[in-house]
Amino acid sequence: MTGGIVLLLLTVGMALILFTSRRAQKLAKLQLDFVASVSHELLTPLAAIYCTGQNVMDGLVQTRTDSMAHGSIITSQARQLTDLVKQILLFASTQNGTNRYALRPLEVSGILQTVRNNVAVLVEGTGFNIEQQVQAGLPFVMGDLSALSHCLQNLISNAVKYSGRNRWIGISASVHAAKNRHKEVRISVQDHGSGINSSELPHIFEPFYRSPKVVDAQIHGTGLGLAVAKRIAEAMGGRLSVTSKLGVGSTFTLHLPVTLRSDAEMALVVPNSI
Repeated sequence: MTGGIVLLLLTVGMALILFTSRRAQKLAKLQLDFVASVSHELLTPLAAIYCTGQNVMDGLVQTRTDSMAHGSIITSQARQLTDLVKQILLFASTQNGTNRYALRPLEVSGILQTVRNNVAVLVEGTGFNIEQQVQAGLPFVMGDLSALSHCLQNLISNAVKYSGRNRWIGISASVHAAKNRHKEVRISVQDHGSGINSSELPHIFEPFYRSPKVVDAQIHGTGLGLAVAKRIAEAMGGRLSVTSKLGVGSTFTLHLPVTLRSDAEMALVVPNSI
């Protein structure tokens, strides 16, 4: 009897060791892939900046038009580098819990306006058309404006990246019943891109994860955008969900709980224009 129990414990112990080992190997591979992706993401804009600077140094920039063109290249590539570094730093802060959020009542329209302003350059530069539908009279939500904006910006950037030739993105916001008779505001970002395979949906919010199809297509990315968006949503007391169909497109939805305070009280705390 005792021997059987010992054998059972040894078997369970070995199974746990094998499981932990395989999980560690998977994580190590994902991290190596992440390092490779980030290195590529850094080298591309750095090479563009270097070549542009070399042209200036060689005296190839002689007219105002040339100067503006080269300045535009340097600015856009520097912005890409800045966004990448910010994304990595934000992921690190959400990973170790050092990020501190200033939660306050927010109007959904104010959040969306901030997001639209922040992604204007990205959207205009790629020729996308954003169609927005916001339900009238939406209740306030509690959150950090900068963090929620970053969450939604990641979803829009994701839509831009995977929309292929389709240049349409839909943003919608509405209120719905949630669990325990509470209400929630749902902000959705929809695209008509390639869609996501159902087998990959459980993994897309995992840090460093990138679909093999995406890697083969050499689509730039680090595998952090959706992971950061998910952590921000959860830090605000909400969550992210996704529906997708291959060849049709994807819809990512940010679910935010409605604050329990009345709209009249909210108006005393937060101005109408954010």
